[in-house]
Amino acid sequence: MDSVTAARSMRGSIGMLAMEWLITDSTTEKAAARGLAGEGLEAYALGRLGVLGDCPVDDVVAAAYFWEPDTMSRVVTAGRAIMTPAEGATIYAGICREWGVDRLTGMTGVERLGELLEVVVTNASPDGAAVFAGWRDMPLPAEAGPGRTFQLAQVMRELRFGRHTVAVQASTMTPLESVLTGPAAEWNAELFGWPRPFPDVSHLAEQREAVEAATDQLHAADLELLTDDERAELRVLAKAARVHASEK
Repeated sequence: MDSVTAARSMRGSIGMLAMEWLITDSTTEKAAARGLAGEGLEAYALGRLGVLGDCPVDDVVAAAYFWEPDTMSRVVTAGRAIMTPAEGATIYAGICREWGVDRLTGMTGVERLGELLEVVVTNASPDGAAVFAGWRDMPLPAEAGPGRTFQLAQVMRELRFGRHTVAVQASTMTPLESVLTGPAAEWNAELFGWPRPFPDVSHLAEQREAVEAATDQLHAADLELLTDDERAELRVLAKAARVHASEK
């Protein structure tokens, strides 16, 4: 399998597999039980983006990119009033691994999926992908298994997120237009703090496809070090993981 085809498949498999846990109620509840509680998205902001460290808040806003800037600035600041970014990231990494154990235990090939993901994320360039680099450097479980594999899936998701951010920045689309032309559209725009009324983006369908194609090309470079057979294996296992997780 060529690298572009494999990269394209990651959006629907790894991308969707490693997205739900970030904003699900159970993650927010677990974070609160461990001291990371807030009135809104403080746990998400500090948990997912705490891997950036104690950097200026504007740097976090820039890395989040698709969020309404004032919203992200507010929740990051509120989260940092509760605990440090490193503490928040550690809590979220633990919850990530627990999600993997809950959702991927019993999956055939779960350890092999982890091996392939680790090869990719260990060797990928961090250029333009600060959140990916932060998650890549979070400690992994020593033993192979569903928890380790799922954390690597989260790292892989952040890698494609970084490539997609670069692709959007290279286009003429705004962050909000990108969100509104995406699969969750207005639901995501509201979650990300953008105020209504939203602009009409019906004329941007072709441009959105071009951005997705550019994302695939950028992400394909991350998969070049795998063989054709390994890329095909990664695609099959990633899809299997998504199906297995959805059945739990």
